[in-house]
Amino acid sequence: MTEIPRDSSKPIKVGPQTVFLPAGLTAPALIAAGAKSLKALPSWLNCGRIDASNCTGLTAIGGHLVADTLDISGTAVEELPADMRVALRLEANQCLHLKRLPAGLKVGVLSLRECPALEALPARLDVSFLDLSGCVSLTALPGDLKIRGGRLRVRDCPRLRALPPHIGPLAQLDIAGCLNITQLPEGLVVSSWIDVGGSGLTALPPHLAGVGLRWRGVPVDERIAFRPETLSYEEVLAESNAERRRVMLERYGLDRFMDNAEAETLDEDRDAGGPRRLLWLKLDGDEDLVCVTVVCPSTARQFVLRVPPTMQTCRQAVAWTAGFDDPAQYNPLVET
Repeated sequence: MTEIPRDSSKPIKVGPQTVFLPAGLTAPALIAAGAKSLKALPSWLNCGRIDASNCTGLTAIGGHLVADTLDISGTAVEELPADMRVALRLEANQCLHLKRLPAGLKVGVLSLRECPALEALPARLDVSFLDLSGCVSLTALPGDLKIRGGRLRVRDCPRLRALPPHIGPLAQLDIAGCLNITQLPEGLVVSSWIDVGGSGLTALPPHLAGVGLRWRGVPVDERIAFRPETLSYEEVLAESNAERRRVMLERYGLDRFMDNAEAETLDEDRDAGGPRRLLWLKLDGDEDLVCVTVVCPSTARQFVLRVPPTMQTCRQAVAWTAGFDDPAQYNPLVET
């Protein structure tokens, strides 16, 4: 095994079988991505760039770490040391065991996507860009959280109920999928856009009137976001932007849309729930819209499911929704 120098003027690349690194290691960069045998990052580590992503055996980070950028995504780290200093960018995405970050952490970009064990953030957190998407256990943000004119992304954090009253000002805010966020703080300032797709908001407060709206990344207007009942199927059909039209379809409701637009029936049959139909509608500038209607045998509710335009029969379409490419392999006792 090649000995790793403690002090190097060149980037150091760690092999997949490396277990330990020397304390006090100093280099322009430490590249250890995918080194699954690596157990810890040593104390007094000082590098411009540290990439320890997908080091699945990594459970500990030594004290006094200094770096411009640090990536520990996909590791088994549970907490970060209190005396670490990362100047520009810290990524800890998909760290399934991460629970704690140090108080007073200051970094330009902090990305903590899909960290299911993370329930809270530390006090005095100071960032420009913060991404907490998919942190499903996160219930609140600290009241003294400081975001210096950048972006806050809390997409798909279902337990999060509110934003701190003095957060920001922000350039961009993404609360898509935050079902329990039903209002925004009175003092919140957002200069560019807010993504409200699937959130609990039913309107923007007056002080945010005129801010751009998005629905899971697609620019929309106030009617699409908050008053879809005022849309007509003619407006949906006339929309030239395919992504925007797909959002309008979602908001309008596939069942209502296919009915009002008088979609053509390609196939009909029955299952345990009742009659099924395969419906087709041509969309200009996009793939054809094909949906299958099914009835739940236990509740008698009808559902309309979008399927690929290659579907030719109800059975093929329903099998596809269950994950079967070959409908001959789909033989449920009861379809629900």
